[in-house]
Amino acid sequence: MPLFFEGDVTDLQKGIDQFEHEWQFTQSKDGIKVQVKRTDVDEVFVSFNGSVAHIRYHHPIQFFRSVGLLLQHLQTRKRFEIREEPQFQMNGPMLDCSRNAVLTPESIKELIRLMAVMGLDTLLLYMEDTYEIESEPYFGYMRGRYSREELMEVDAFAALFGIEVIPCIQTLAHLSTFLRWDVTRDIRDTDDILLANSEKTYELIEKMVRSASEPFRSKRIHIGMDEAHFLGRGNYMDRFGHQSAFQIMSEHLKCVRDITEKCGLKPMIWSDMYFRIASDRGDYYDRNATIPHDIIRQKPDDVQLVYWDYYHEDQDFYAEYIRKHQAFGSNPVFAGGIWTFNGNTIHYDKTFATTHAALHACKQEGVTEVFVTLWGDDGAETNLFTALLGLQLYAEHGYAREVSREKLRARFQFCTGAEMDAFWQLGNIDSTIYQRNNLEPVNPSKFLLWQDPLTGLFDHDMENQKVAAGYRQLERDLQQVKTKAGKWQGLFDYTGALCAVLSIKSTIGTNMQSAYKQNDQADLELILQEELPVLLQKVKRLHKLHYKQWMETNKAFGWEVLDIRYGGLMLRIETTILRLCEFLDGKITSIPELEQERLSYSIQAKETEMVRCNLYRRIVTSNVF
Repeated sequence: MPLFFEGDVTDLQKGIDQFEHEWQFTQSKDGIKVQVKRTDVDEVFVSFNGSVAHIRYHHPIQFFRSVGLLLQHLQTRKRFEIREEPQFQMNGPMLDCSRNAVLTPESIKELIRLMAVMGLDTLLLYMEDTYEIESEPYFGYMRGRYSREELMEVDAFAALFGIEVIPCIQTLAHLSTFLRWDVTRDIRDTDDILLANSEKTYELIEKMVRSASEPFRSKRIHIGMDEAHFLGRGNYMDRFGHQSAFQIMSEHLKCVRDITEKCGLKPMIWSDMYFRIASDRGDYYDRNATIPHDIIRQKPDDVQLVYWDYYHEDQDFYAEYIRKHQAFGSNPVFAGGIWTFNGNTIHYDKTFATTHAALHACKQEGVTEVFVTLWGDDGAETNLFTALLGLQLYAEHGYAREVSREKLRARFQFCTGAEMDAFWQLGNIDSTIYQRNNLEPVNPSKFLLWQDPLTGLFDHDMENQKVAAGYRQLERDLQQVKTKAGKWQGLFDYTGALCAVLSIKSTIGTNMQSAYKQNDQADLELILQEELPVLLQKVKRLHKLHYKQWMETNKAFGWEVLDIRYGGLMLRIETTILRLCEFLDGKITSIPELEQERLSYSIQAKETEMVRCNLYRRIVTSNVF
């Protein structure tokens, strides 16, 4: 489709050129005239009268959303007029580049193009130690850290569309991958937390702040400071004696804030430490917690609080907690979550329930800045591009008080080339046994994949769960809908292969133990000769698909962790085959692993519910690991 943009589009032209290839239109004086005007009114306006199109916008990102809306509706060649009212001054994803998966610059650029057509204006890069500090060779060593040049390249590309890139770093806790090295012993409080009140620490933090911020145009920086649960209880106590965690953090924050001020930056921090201090249980989401006025007074006025909440499905809860944050004297930034961090796959039921509740509350309470986290907990097993439907949901919330599912469906189809219902299927692997209103949905796809076939720690909890047939059906469903996924079919190949593995592995442990205890040698022979070899082949296929997906999206560093997991699983299947073979051949008289009674993984789980575990080291063995 040929278009001819009229008006001052000089600063937008390079972004338009990117769109031309991605959304298949050409720029020609013989094309449909698109009259473009930048106004002082903060709105998106797109119209077509049958011969001429009009775009009015205030911020550059609104222009690119408008181009997408124009192209989408021109497909019918009918007259139309679209007006949208932006709901937020900041809206976009935060990419976790610190849980082993460090997205390549090309992957980030691909995401930026999609953000632009969706109308998302902010990209946050969460980098604990995955950025380069010239004088600190161990910082991000073997972690796939970004070079200064790579970050500048990403920032320059985002700027083509008016997208602001904000670095997110840690200046207190969550630094275990760096603090593991001997060179950090003088700045280490605990294995995870920097030593506050130390001149060497603040020298390092200044290097961190400068190195992380200088590649970007933005003058904003996220300096972290969340979940420092054991602050002051390690080397700090040995050197400086006992002090309250709040006092340590308050003084530390002032020192870091002085550094950001020196660098001309506007900082934000996660807010949970303030709320944990006010809770008798140390709980971030304690509704009975009241922040003391002296704590409120000690927070620097120019440090924004980020209220993060990926869990609640009750709009009133979010509204109440937003007001608690506003008691500090300013609006918080809200950070929601697309559930990429629940195991091996996305969870869209939970994502949609929490997002609708949270963003309606933000609009109700006047929160103007939001972003959505795409965490990669415990090894980043889930590919971040599975989150595209969640990003579209945030985008549509950003331009309407209420989100129409029909509009969401149409926008997603145009922006990504995939059908919404197809992507929703990616999130169904755990949703079929999702208990509504659980703060954290269960994730059997994670623990069933990685648990040991011979000593399954979750076998007791799976005894009454009929999931194998469900996995077989979902594998068939994914195969059917992947043709509707456009260029994203690889995501469906991996998830389908995971279902194929789980359809066997979800019951093989309980079936094997049952046959063993009943001395049913025919069943054991069937498991030995057929089920285990087939399972091994399916795991090998899953590994290959996961490898391909990882290398197309992320830097190579970090994949070794998943290689080790897959390798361990394959070898344990082979050992299980060996143990059964020895038993059936009479070389051993018993298999102690199968004689051991299976206990519930969690005594808190009810008989009608399933447990949740998202830590590989706790899933795979009860022994030292």
